[in-house]
Amino acid sequence: MNRRTIRSAAALAAGAALALGAAVATSAPAGAAAYGSSAYKVVGPDFPDPGFGKFTTRAQGTRYYLYATGTGFRVARSASPRSGYTKLGNTMNVRPAWVASSSSHLWAPHVFQTSTTPGAERFTMYFTGKQASTGRDCIGVATSSSPTGPFAPASAPLVCPPSGYSEAIDPSEYVTRYGNRYLIYKIGHYGPNRFQIMAMRVDNNRGTSRAGAPRTVLTTAQIGTAVAEAPDLVRLPNGTVWLFVSRNGYKDCNYATQVWSGTDLFALHSRGYVRGMSTSTTDRFCGPGGAEVIKDGTGYRISFHTRASISPLQRPAWVGNLGFDSVGAYLS
Repeated sequence: MNRRTIRSAAALAAGAALALGAAVATSAPAGAAAYGSSAYKVVGPDFPDPGFGKFTTRAQGTRYYLYATGTGFRVARSASPRSGYTKLGNTMNVRPAWVASSSSHLWAPHVFQTSTTPGAERFTMYFTGKQASTGRDCIGVATSSSPTGPFAPASAPLVCPPSGYSEAIDPSEYVTRYGNRYLIYKIGHYGPNRFQIMAMRVDNNRGTSRAGAPRTVLTTAQIGTAVAEAPDLVRLPNGTVWLFVSRNGYKDCNYATQVWSGTDLFALHSRGYVRGMSTSTTDRFCGPGGAEVIKDGTGYRISFHTRASISPLQRPAWVGNLGFDSVGAYLS
């Protein structure tokens, strides 16, 4: 992945301001120095691309869950969002049939709940793997009756990259105000760099089958030549849609979290970097990316990883509080 020349968050926001009316959530911290102070490192030494969820089951009660990139998709669980996580082991005990047998190329798990009936809960996981027949990166799907697994993967990928692209990766789930469920993901091509953020309708029941053709959320022209990946979406009570993406090379400190927003999934505009999660030297983190956002009560929380070391590459997981205002989004 390539580095790029970074424009400031202020310049990005000013260049693509969006008239959203009044501030959409809690007021911002008193000053920039406060950005990021709510975040705590919760799982280490290496727990990258942390999928994030808050689920209630009869067996485990209400708990917070983090899922890590890597074979088996490790999970950690806690009763508190920003502390006390216990690593519970792998959530997937078998290799998906479509993934190359020699490959440990499995990453970016995203888990969501599709049934809340006590004692009959259901969960779906999206993930990325390398397809044995083509060598391309595709998105798979698996299901379980528990947020800690075991997740049973489908025998074929849910979506692969179109012609001219080498990867379809970094899946997440989004449900519109009308109840329609989408798979959100990135497609990419390197040399020259071409990236797009995509959305594909899936069934509203479990999200395990296609219900429409892929559509573009962010175009190559909007993104530019710097990597944009790990898309995640949240919709606020006032109807605005916020898309979070990771930018730049994932191995260095320029990895950062950018946010886009608008009134519709397919009409988003850049709002710059998430304050506290940018490339600024005043931020407290090296490489804050791989973010996922959840609604928690009346507020929002965000999970992400940072780069702790390069050799070996270690990326611990963090959780903090997320706010929104007329400027954009910020880690409080």
